[in-house]
Amino acid sequence: MKAFNEALNEVNGIEGYGGAVLSPLNQNPNIRKLDHLSTVIVRKYTSGFEVENIREFADALEEALDEHSKFLVFDFAHHSDLSNARQGSSGFSELIHTCANLIINSPTITVAWARGPIAGADLEFALSCSMIAAEAPAVFLPTPHGTAYAFLARKIGLSRAESMMLEGAELSAATMKDMLLIRHIEESRDEGDAGLENYIRSNMRRHNALVHMYKAQRLVMPVPFELVKAAQAS
Repeated sequence: MKAFNEALNEVNGIEGYGGAVLSPLNQNPNIRKLDHLSTVIVRKYTSGFEVENIREFADALEEALDEHSKFLVFDFAHHSDLSNARQGSSGFSELIHTCANLIINSPTITVAWARGPIAGADLEFALSCSMIAAEAPAVFLPTPHGTAYAFLARKIGLSRAESMMLEGAELSAATMKDMLLIRHIEESRDEGDAGLENYIRSNMRRHNALVHMYKAQRLVMPVPFELVKAAQAS
């Protein structure tokens, strides 16, 4: 696994970021710590990955390595706009690689929480997490860009991933669950975090089992940085 401080150096070197020190989580309004659930929630309101998104996600991943929260939730809170879904700024490759391999170095389980349409760079990052959960209205649009194909091929096989990419159809949360690509569908219509928190709470007792399972999966099928970098460059 590429050293995480190297990935952070990539983020620090992004044009417009200026190499400033990453801000503490408790000073970022888009990052919420739930101490009673040993969970950190990082919320993103627009599709795609701008510099600020990469910095916030890097903050959270760095803290997961340092403090070993049980769950790190990436909340994709955008409900409709996919116009920027394919954009990934410099440092995105390092971010995906770090997220995909976090479980090897930390007992933190990463969860992608989808609230609406998710595609492009957002779907790539979600697939790099240990688990994906979705609210009922969420839809997924797999496209043959970046690392999405590589992650899907690992999960469902080459031929099924290829067919899914070529069809270009939007997949409902129910379809994704049937394919074992997401673990949970939240049926409640609560706009807040009640459903998300209930899901984390329901997984607390089996946290250790989940850690061992996802760590074993990643040790058997590691995500080399060269694979991520090549996929992003294609």
